[in-house]
Amino acid sequence: MTQINRCLYLDDQHQLTLRHEPVPVPAADEVLVRIMANGICGSDVHFYKEGRLGNFVVTKPYIPGHEASGQIVALGSAVTGKAVGDKVVIEPGIPCGCCAWCRSGRYNLCPSVVFLSAPPVNGT
Repeated sequence: MTQINRCLYLDDQHQLTLRHEPVPVPAADEVLVRIMANGICGSDVHFYKEGRLGNFVVTKPYIPGHEASGQIVALGSAVTGKAVGDKVVIEPGIPCGCCAWCRSGRYNLCPSVVFLSAPPVNGT
């Protein structure tokens, strides 16, 4: 497996830079996914053109992208039910799992949801 990631950073409005970063090691409860396809979403376009989307403002270089699929290439020590080689799709929303919306199965309405690729959290 390659030890270098090619990452496209949004440094500022209309300013993208390709950088090389070390491949991360997954924590105990994480998997490492080799991204095979990544879409460009309307929110990515807003960040590029406007430097923001609603309350999410690009204040430092960040990696856009959250509509991705790929293949698991490494597992954290505590991960079960997944295997290296499994094909996966990224769910960019990380809900709290505790609120009434989450408990009713409508985690997309969670008021505490954190999104991958919404500044300051890097994307794919």
